[in-house]
Amino acid sequence: MKTILYISLTLLLIIHHLNSQYIDIPEKDTVFQMPPVLITATKAVHRETPVTFSDVSYEKIKSHYTYQDFPAFISDLPSMLHYSFNGNDIGYTFINLRGFDQRRLSILVNGIPQNDPEDHQVYWIDMPNLLGFTNNIQVQRGAGSMFYGPPAIGGSINIITTPMSFNPEVSLSSIFGFQEFGNKGKILLNTRKISVDVSSGIINNKYLIYGNLSRITSDGYRNHSWVNLESYFLGIIKYDQKMITRINIYGGPIRDAHAYVGIPKYYNKDKKLRLENYSYWEISGDTVSYSILQKPQAIEEFSQPHYELINELKLTKNIILSNTLFYIQGDGFFDYDGDWVQYDPFATEWFRKFVGYDTLFGTDQKFVSLLLKGFVGNKQYGWLPRIDIEQINGKLSLGAEFRIHRSIHWGKIQNASELPNPFYDLDFRFYEYNGEKDIFSIYANQNYKISQRTNLMLNLQVVYNRYGIKNEKFLNNQFNVRYFFVNPRIGLNYNFSEFLNGYITMAYTSREPRLRNLYAAEDAWFGSNPKFEKNEYGVYDFKKPIAKPENLFNIELGGSYKFSAGKISTNFYFMDFQNELVKSGQIDIFGGSILMNAKKTRHYGVEFDINYKLLNNFEIVGNLTVSKNTIVSHKFYDDKDSIYRILDNNPIAGFPNFLSNLRLTYSLGDLSTSIYAKYVGEFYTDNLYNPKNKVDAFNVYDFDLIYNFQKLTNVSLIFKVKNIFNKLYLSYGEGNAFFPASERNYQLGLKINY
Repeated sequence: MKTILYISLTLLLIIHHLNSQYIDIPEKDTVFQMPPVLITATKAVHRETPVTFSDVSYEKIKSHYTYQDFPAFISDLPSMLHYSFNGNDIGYTFINLRGFDQRRLSILVNGIPQNDPEDHQVYWIDMPNLLGFTNNIQVQRGAGSMFYGPPAIGGSINIITTPMSFNPEVSLSSIFGFQEFGNKGKILLNTRKISVDVSSGIINNKYLIYGNLSRITSDGYRNHSWVNLESYFLGIIKYDQKMITRINIYGGPIRDAHAYVGIPKYYNKDKKLRLENYSYWEISGDTVSYSILQKPQAIEEFSQPHYELINELKLTKNIILSNTLFYIQGDGFFDYDGDWVQYDPFATEWFRKFVGYDTLFGTDQKFVSLLLKGFVGNKQYGWLPRIDIEQINGKLSLGAEFRIHRSIHWGKIQNASELPNPFYDLDFRFYEYNGEKDIFSIYANQNYKISQRTNLMLNLQVVYNRYGIKNEKFLNNQFNVRYFFVNPRIGLNYNFSEFLNGYITMAYTSREPRLRNLYAAEDAWFGSNPKFEKNEYGVYDFKKPIAKPENLFNIELGGSYKFSAGKISTNFYFMDFQNELVKSGQIDIFGGSILMNAKKTRHYGVEFDINYKLLNNFEIVGNLTVSKNTIVSHKFYDDKDSIYRILDNNPIAGFPNFLSNLRLTYSLGDLSTSIYAKYVGEFYTDNLYNPKNKVDAFNVYDFDLIYNFQKLTNVSLIFKVKNIFNKLYLSYGEGNAFFPASERNYQLGLKINY
C-alpha cells in the first residue's frame, strides 16, 4: 500500500513539473490527424455494420466499476451469465455468452488475442483490475466476429485500454467490501482495494503517458478462497505528423487459494455448509459419504506480463498501415492436494514406477499426506499487420496474424508426510512436457455502401493452426496436429429511415479443439491417454485425432429503432452445429468439464434490448433472451455404466433458455441511484437430462448509489448492496458439483480526482 502511495505522489510531482514547462493543449491546427483512442479492424458501427453487438462506454466503467472481475461487470449485457469459484466475483470468475463458455469466445485486448492457445481459456485473475485502465468494451454476439485469435463461436469481446486525457489528471480510489457470513449473518470486512491513476496530459504536443497501480485483497466468500492481486499498467502514446505509436505494459503478480471444486447441491440452503471447500468428495444417496477439505497449503502464484507495441501510419489520405507486436509471458505454480493418489490404482502404480513409493503404497496401505506442485511456463509472441483503405463508397481492411506459443508443464512432490527414502530427490518431476502452437491467418474485410441506405459487409478469414507436444518424459508421446479453416461471413444493413435500421448476417466458422481434447499430458500419471485412433498394431495414429473441430453455421437477423429518448433493439439468431464440443458429464481433478463432440446440435433464440430515458432523471436499461439449445443427434459410450447413451433432443448443459437484466436509474443533481435485477432460468449441468444435476432458476437484486460532492470538487462516494434480499442461490455447476454465490454484501468506496 505504501509503495503505491509513494509512487502516486512522485508521479504527481512529475506531472506538475511537466505541466509548468511543456504542456500545450492542442489547437485545431495540431499535427494530430488520428484519434487517441485505438480503433481496431473489428469494431462494429451502429447502422453500418450488420453485426449483433453491445458497447460499454468509459463513463459507465468509471462510474460503476469498483473491484469485481471483468465477467461480473459485463454480465448485465444481453445473453450474459457469469459465475465465480470463490463466490464473490474476485479471483477465478467466468463469463458465458448465449450459454457458450469463454473458451468458445474470442477475447481480445487492444485487438490482441487473450485466449490461451492450448487451453482456449481466459484467466481474468491474471489481469487484475483490467477495468481500472479500460477505455471501452465492445461485445459482438454470434459467429466469426473477430479476425485475430480463435474464431468466435458464441461471440467476441474486444477491450480497449488506456483512457488517455489531454489534461493532466490524478485519481485515487479506495474501496472496501463487507460480507455477511453464516447463520447469524455476521458482517466482516473481507475485501480491500486501493488504486491510483495518473495521466500526464499532452507533453510538448507529442506525448501522452498514463499509469495505473492497484492492489486487491479478499478473504473470498467460501472457506480458503482468499486472493492477493497486484496490478500495474503503463501506457505511452507518441504523436508524429502522420503516425501514432503506442506502448502498453501491464500485468500483475497474483496469489490465491484454491476453490475450484463445487459443493453438493443440497449444501446450498445451509449457510455454513455452502462455504465448504473440498479438494474431493463423494456422495452416496443424498448425503456426502467421503470428503477431503482443501489443504491450507493449496495455493497458486502466477505472473503474466503483457508487452504491446502498436503503430499506426497514415501512408496517404486514404490508406493507414497498422502494425501490432506483442509478447506475453506467464509463469507460475499451483500446489494442490495429492492425498487421493494412494486410492487411485493407476496413479499409485505410476508413483511406484517413477517415484519409488513402494514401501508406502505397498501391502501395509500406509497413508501418506501429499502436496503436489504443478508448474506452467508460457511464452507467446506475435505480429498483427493490417492495412485500411478508405474508398469512395466503403472501406477495405486486409490483415494477417502470426503467433507463436511455447510452453513447459511439469509436476513434482512439493511436500509429503513421509518420503520414499532419505535420498529421494524432491526436485524429481513425475510428469513433464513441452507444448507448442503455431497460428497463422490472413483476412479481408470489405464494407461497401451500395446506396445511401444500404451497406454490404463481406469478410473472409483463412486460418492455419498447429498443435505439438514434445519432450514428454516417461511415456514419450510426441505429435503434431495441423488444422486448416476457411471462415466466410456476409452481411447486409439497411437503414429504413434515420431512426430505423435492419440487418442480416450469415457466417460459417470452424474451430479446433483444445489441446487437452487431444491429450491431457499432465494427467497421464493417473490414467489419461492420447485421444487418437490406433492402427492395426495398437499404436496411436497421431494423424487421426478422435476429437473433431467444431463447425458452425450462424444466421443473425435483427434491427433497432432509435428515438429521442432512447433505443430499442431486437434480433433473432440461429446456430447450427456439427461436432459441437459438449460436456461429457465427467470433470477433471480441477473441477473442469471433460468435453466430447456431439454429432449435431442447434441453438436459436430472440434477444431484446432497450434503453429508455424518462423525464431526464429516470432511465430504464434492460434486455431479455429467450432461446432453445438442443442436442439433435448424439450418442456416446458411458464407461461408468458400460452402456451406450442416446441423448437426442436433450437440452445442452450450461445453456439457460431464459435470461433477463433490468436496471432502473434515478439521477438528481450529483446523486445517482439504481436498482438492478437479474433473472436466470434453470439449466442442466450435464447432458443426461438428470433433474438432480440442474441449476435452479434464480433472481437477484442489487442497489447502487453514487454521490459527487459539490463542495469537494471531483470527490465521489460509491455505495453498493449486492444480493439485497440475501438469496441463497447456485450460480453454476459441473455435473453434481455446484458453485454458490455470496450472500448479501456491501461495497463502500471513495474516489478522488485531481
